Amino acid sequence: MLWVTWRQHRTELIGVLAAAVVLAIGTVFAAAFAQRTRLELGVDTCVPLQSGNANCVDLSQEWRNRLGLLLYLFPGFYVVPALVASYVGGPLFARELERGTHRLAWTQGISRLRWAATTIGVVLAFTLAGAVALAGVGGQTRSFLGTPFFAIPASRPWDTFDVEGPAFVSFMLFGLAVGAFVGAWRRRILFGMFYGLLLFGLVRVGVWAELRPYYEPPIAVAQTPFVFTGRFPSSPASPVPSDAWQVGYDAIDGQGRFVPQTRVKELNDEFGRVGCRPGQTTACDNIAYLNQHDVYPRLLYQPADRYWRFQFTEAAIFTALTAGFVALSLVILRRRDA
Repeated sequence: MLWVTWRQHRTELIGVLAAAVVLAIGTVFAAAFAQRTRLELGVDTCVPLQSGNANCVDLSQEWRNRLGLLLYLFPGFYVVPALVASYVGGPLFARELERGTHRLAWTQGISRLRWAATTIGVVLAFTLAGAVALAGVGGQTRSFLGTPFFAIPASRPWDTFDVEGPAFVSFMLFGLAVGAFVGAWRRRILFGMFYGLLLFGLVRVGVWAELRPYYEPPIAVAQTPFVFTGRFPSSPASPVPSDAWQVGYDAIDGQGRFVPQTRVKELNDEFGRVGCRPGQTTACDNIAYLNQHDVYPRLLYQPADRYWRFQFTEAAIFTALTAGFVALSLVILRRRDA
């Protein structure tokens, strides 16, 4: 049965592994080139001129020009799990069910459950190998974060959360499982490819937006008003650590009770109409205005030391979803009429 599975799916299996190896090796060399080029140009040590920072902007642009298409390696890591969901998972069972070739195995004394389990098991194993190879080098894509997609080079681990570690591996496996489930359910290749990709995207976005920021309660810090030196205000340093992930904001009053965002918006709109008095040399910005009305806005963030706990938490979620969709696929195929 293993040989039959290999013969039937060798194109996808070889393609997944080859693409993963090429992308992984390419990322390693491209990351080294990106770092070396930044050092040669002095992008990170550039000192702005008194007349402005145009000289540093030009250096950064020159760095991007030298990298060229290598800049797109980073967003490429986001696409890989989606492609697995559509092009590997979607047709996995749907191709044989739509063409009727599954009957050859079912009439040779091989049970439906064994056929389905062997098929998805072998493909999952190859996908896992490719995912591990990519996850091991995904963190090096931080070298490309000074790209048109990101204004400045990033050093925060959170910026590469989706492209490295156990979370990325679980995304790959989940993509395969959800695509295989949709294809087994509807017995149509194109249906499995399209709706497998759609379901994968919906779940990924849902977890990213609704669950990931709150795996642990975020830390809240108060926003501070502008600091006035003479006639001109200067922005205070952000209370959020530079390596943290800001996940949202809220507001409280002097007694620590939550203030509805409708009230905050109302006061901000009011400040926009009132503004600052001419010649005022005290704190005059929307934060100070809110404070005067017993409203204290706060920033919510997740510190860097929670990064790997969040990685394993998200990996556990998607691994459980993978197991669930694999089980559903096996149940559907076991009960499916020939």
